[in-house]
This record gives sequence, C-alpha cells and structure tokens, in this order.
Amino acid sequence: TLTSLGVPESAVKDIAKAHNSNDELKIRTTFQVFKRLIWFTAILGVLATIVFSPLLSKFAFKNYEHTTEFIWLSVTFIFGALSGGIYTLLRGTRQLKYLAQANIFGGITGLVVSLPIFYFYGINGVVPAIILTAFANYLVSLYFTSKIKFEPINISWQETFQLGKPIVQLGLSLTLVNILASAVAFALSAYISKTGSLSDLGLYSAGNAIVEGYVGMVFTAMATDYFPRLSAVINEEAKWKRLVNEQAELVLIILGIVLVLLITTTPLLIRILLSKEFLASQNFIQFAVLAIPLKGLVWVVGYIFLAKGNNKLFVTVEIIANLIVLAFNILFYHLYGLTGLGLSLCLSYIISCSFMLIILKKKHQFKFEFDVFKFLFISIISLFVCLVSIHCLEKTYSIIAQISIVFITVAFFIFEFNKKIPLKSILQKFKK
Repeated sequence: TLTSLGVPESAVKDIAKAHNSNDELKIRTTFQVFKRLIWFTAILGVLATIVFSPLLSKFAFKNYEHTTEFIWLSVTFIFGALSGGIYTLLRGTRQLKYLAQANIFGGITGLVVSLPIFYFYGINGVVPAIILTAFANYLVSLYFTSKIKFEPINISWQETFQLGKPIVQLGLSLTLVNILASAVAFALSAYISKTGSLSDLGLYSAGNAIVEGYVGMVFTAMATDYFPRLSAVINEEAKWKRLVNEQAELVLIILGIVLVLLITTTPLLIRILLSKEFLASQNFIQFAVLAIPLKGLVWVVGYIFLAKGNNKLFVTVEIIANLIVLAFNILFYHLYGLTGLGLSLCLSYIISCSFMLIILKKKHQFKFEFDVFKFLFISIISLFVCLVSIHCLEKTYSIIAQISIVFITVAFFIFEFNKKIPLKSILQKFKK
C-alpha cells in the first residue's frame, strides 16, 4: 500500500482527462508518465521489501526464519505493478468490457495455478503460490495491452517526476485515507475486545462482513466507471453536476432494491454464510443497513474532491468523517452494546453527509436535485418500516408486512430504473 504511492488509483483521473481530450500528444505523455511511475513504484516495493525483510519476518512470525521468503515475495511487486498498471489504463480509457475480462480470467488463472501447489505442498507452497499467481495474472494482463494502443514518447525523468507529481500527491492522499480507515477499524476492534468481549468482536466482524460484502459489489462496480467519467468532465460545471446527480440517483435505486432484500433475509443469510450461532449479530446488521443509503451519497460526493484535485480538503474531510464514525461507535457500543454500533453508523453518516454537502454547496455551489432526496427518503422509510415490522409484529403479520414492503419497494425502484435506463435495451445487449 505504501510503496504503490496510490498511483494505480489516482492516475485514473489524469488518464481519463487525457483520453477525453482527444489530444494525441497529451494522451501519449500521460500514458508514458504513468508507465514510468508504475516501474518506479514497483522497484521501490522490491527494495523496501528486501531491506525490511528481517523486520517483516520478526513482526509477522516473532522470528527471523522467514526473511528469505519475504525477499522472494518482493518479486510480486514487479508483476503486480505491471498488471495493475494495465488494469488502470483500461479503467481510465473506460474499456470496461476488457477490464472485466482481465479480472475474471486473472482470477481463474490464479486459482488454477495455486490449487495444485497447495494440494501437493501444503503450507510450504504459500510463497510459490503467491509469486506464481502474480506472474499468471501478469501474463493474462499482457493480452490486454493490445487494447491500449499508444506510441511511446521520449521525455526526461525530470519531466516525468514533474508531470507525475500531481498523480503522486493525490495517490498519497488516497493512501493516507486508506491507512486511516484501517486504523479506525483497528481502534474500534481493540476497544470492543478490551471493554466488551471477543464474542462481541466476532459478531461485529461477521455482521460487518455480510453488510460490506453484500453492498460492496455495488460500490465497486460503480466506482470502476464513475470516477473516470467524472474526472473527464470535471472542468465542465453543468456536465459534472448532472453526472453526480445521475450517479446518486442510480446508486440509491440499486441500493433501494438490494437493501430491502438484505434486511428481510438477514436471518437466512446468516445461516447460509455463517451459522445459527451468529444470529446474535442480526440486530446490528439490520440497523447498520439503514445507514447504507447515506453512505452511498457520501461515496458519490466524495469523488468530487478527488476529481477536482482538492487533496488537502479531501484528506481533511475524510479525517473528520472517520473520527466522527469512531467516536460514535465507541459511545454507542458503551451505551447499547452491539446494536448500538448499527445505530451509531446511522447517526455518523447523517452528520458526515450533511457536512460534505455544506462544503460542496459553499465551495462549488453544488446541491442534489429533488429526485435524489425522493429516492433517499423512500429507501430509508421502506427499511425503517421493515425494521419496525420485524421487531414489533407477531411472526405471521411480520412476514406478510415484509413481503408487501419488499414487493412495493422493488416494483417502485425497478419502475424508476426503467425510466433512467430502459430494461428492454439492457436485455437486448445481454442477448447479443
């Protein structure tokens, strides 16, 4: 994470801008700068791993016996950086079909390579499996280099670092935010285990994994296309504001369908994905779900800061938002236990979303259109009514109420989705 300097993520903005400009010289220059930065971060990763391999072994295994294995693992930085660079170029140029194929084939190839190694060598096959999986992914990515055609351009290393400086600055901001998010998660886990119990920590982790895993694919899929598109039009005020509103509407429509199904099937999902011993996390999951529509809006507007290049503001906002989440999580866990963690997420995201919208209103005169608030209201109301029916009605009436709410909510959001993107055209494209 550190030695990548956040370049694979941050470069998407510059690549998308260059690609959208139709300026051949700008495209060639941006691609060449990015290619060199990828090599620089790969070599930095190799050197850092070799230099710190004794410390990494000591930290991970309490001894120095695995120093050699860490040195061998440094090779993966080369393969990982090069294949990741190709994926970034595909994303920045919005060749999403090839990006999807590259990820799918890369994943399958990694599985085919690693399974026999683990089968025959067990734990001794861990290091070879990691290296060969990275190499296999790199070989797959090589096929897709032909989809990104550009003529190399001769620029000096001094020019490379000068032109690459904004990419690295944004990348370091993203890296800092990712580390901060991990630190907040670690601090909360430590607090739960020290003041509560390991049982609570296990239930929280399991519940959080279900919520994040269930809706995470929505955010990941959207980010793949949304950030490059936003970066490409960020200097055209009317276009980027329209795009952000459209994205917010789409996110809320999809989440409206996904979340109402999640909140009503939570006990079943826990039994399928975990076991009945984890049913105690049900309340946390169902209350946490209420916060996800707001999280969707925070996620959508957060990319505005990145696309605008407001690195300091982005980091400041993220620090404040993460500290708010941590503070409320600790307070509500202390007061209400595991269920309190779900309640704290709702309150945290109400504050974070309001805070970000106030900043965007003052700095960029941006505000959401009526449809965004309409979808947000309907989504939260449907989830809240489901929650009330689950906790306040007898089982039979509760099931009838939940089925009715799911049917009405899903029908409404499908109708709204069809107005934005006709389902008929999607089915026709799928058939082709």
